[in-house]
Amino acid sequence: MLSPLSGCAKRGRKIAFFQYKGTDTFISEMMEYMTARVPSDVAFVVHDAGNSQSVQNQQIIDLIDDGYDLFVINAVDRLASRSLVERCTKEGIPVIFFNREPLEDALIGYNTFYVGPNAASQGEKQAEMVAELFGKEYLKADFDKNEDGAVQIVILKGEQGHQDAEKRTDNCVSRLKELGFNTDVLATEAADWNRRDGYDAMRRLYTQFGDNIELVFSNNDDMALGAIDYLLGEGVFLEGRSVEEQPFVIVGVDGTYVGLEAIRDGLLYGTVNNNHIVQSEAVLTLVDYILNGKSFDDFPYEITNNHYVYIDYSDGDIITQANMLIVPF
Repeated sequence: MLSPLSGCAKRGRKIAFFQYKGTDTFISEMMEYMTARVPSDVAFVVHDAGNSQSVQNQQIIDLIDDGYDLFVINAVDRLASRSLVERCTKEGIPVIFFNREPLEDALIGYNTFYVGPNAASQGEKQAEMVAELFGKEYLKADFDKNEDGAVQIVILKGEQGHQDAEKRTDNCVSRLKELGFNTDVLATEAADWNRRDGYDAMRRLYTQFGDNIELVFSNNDDMALGAIDYLLGEGVFLEGRSVEEQPFVIVGVDGTYVGLEAIRDGLLYGTVNNNHIVQSEAVLTLVDYILNGKSFDDFPYEITNNHYVYIDYSDGDIITQANMLIVPF
């Protein structure tokens, strides 16, 4: 059974947040939510690594001797997590990782945790969303533009080696196959989770494959929006159309505010809600339990293997125009 950090509440009440890159839309939404809800008697700082692991390492090292009770880390490189945990554990500082899951051997001690989504499930839900749109009569549907009975797919992948990118990428295609669709993956392009790289990736993909593309699986909303930016600029996608009238279908993951706007406008077919609020609440609950030395016997979230808090959603996780009105803002 997990045990709280003995005497943590007596050490002072200071926590530090470390984010990999503040320009990431999903991470910025999480950070805004969490920092607005830190208890008033707890001091905190936020450090942005600008997507540099060496910068983040130095930021953490600089604070280790400053009396902080807890570090909340969105790591730049999940492979660097073990050395950070070893250093923090030596100094008695608990660590909560979020969004970027460390390797298993990094989560050591009683007070090292990871909070994040079930990324495999998110990829599966992307496929289920598409399958419902295409329907069982795909061979006869307008979505099968070349009438070959297969879905021609391009994938915008978040980042090589990132656990969420790998799981979403693998499971969106495998689940679509399980649902009875023939698939033809034309190409997979890494676009580093961001809108600008999504634009560049879509430019390359559309230049190569053009109207052969029938479906775009994007690992997140920002890359999908970058693809849409390119397609709008080239006149391939048009404002004012319904999503079914666009040349092909694009789906994302996250449910960011800008992603929801694109769904409303008929540009993005749908997204899988990554729900930054639920994940943030799980992190904040861990913060509360650790800072206040509470027993984890009544912790309200399931903890897997003493360290992992995986957030999975059952209701309201697939978002399209059809259910936009029930999305909580």
